[in-house]
Amino acid sequence: MARPRAPIDTILDAENRPPMSNSKPTAWVDKLALTELVTKYFQLVDDKDFAVEKMQAIFTDDGSVTRPNDSVTAGPAEIGESNRKSFARFRATQHLPSGFVIELDGDQAAVRVNVMAMHLWADGFGDPNALDKHFVGGVVMQASARRTASGWRLTNLRGRNVWRSGSGFGTMLQTTQG
Repeated sequence: MARPRAPIDTILDAENRPPMSNSKPTAWVDKLALTELVTKYFQLVDDKDFAVEKMQAIFTDDGSVTRPNDSVTAGPAEIGESNRKSFARFRATQHLPSGFVIELDGDQAAVRVNVMAMHLWADGFGDPNALDKHFVGGVVMQASARRTASGWRLTNLRGRNVWRSGSGFGTMLQTTQG
């Protein structure tokens, strides 16, 4: 038996086009570029590659990262250095971004993405009495971006923890740039 189909007016966008319409190909190109930009940032984090030129390929000169504890780090060099210090605590990390929702407004964009983040504590970090030497978490990332002469760059990246599980949270709370 065939599944009933939704009425056509419930799946059209505000301009009466199917949501996956190719009538605005530049929008899809921009959304792909923004998806790759955010994904590249997390690749650099997991690779612990915080070179200034890599951060400059992700952030505007005045770009910032707002961590879940509301600490703010601004500028590509400062973001890279802050990440280098923060992620030194981990033997390995893996950040899996998914569920991108991107709103374009000319040369500005807003991005929302879910991130599943896994962190393995390095020796000497975390809770030495815990059986587990890792933690995982679900984070909602909100980003703003601007189109520049060099392509899209993030102007702010903000994380909000939705859930966490594992060991070592006391260590995380003691670190203001965590």
